[in-house]
Amino acid sequence: MSIYTVLLFGITRDLLKEKSISLELTEPPTASDLLKHLKSSYPALQNLPSLRLAANHQFPEAEDLILPGMEIALIPPVSGG
Repeated sequence: MSIYTVLLFGITRDLLKEKSISLELTEPPTASDLLKHLKSSYPALQNLPSLRLAANHQFPEAEDLILPGMEIALIPPVSGG
């Protein structure tokens, strides 16, 4: 089992009322699977259609593995001009 800590920013932090969340997973997930897991575990995130996952300051491809020890962040929708 590995512990994954996910940093939260903006609306994700407001919705979950946390600065980060921790997940215990049996094997490294793909980026896509981790995002699906987060949305199913935290239903408040399901209404954010453009939510992105970042790992080690980069946006991984959907099939990339997220390994223990990586810095993981949820990047919420951003608007501006």
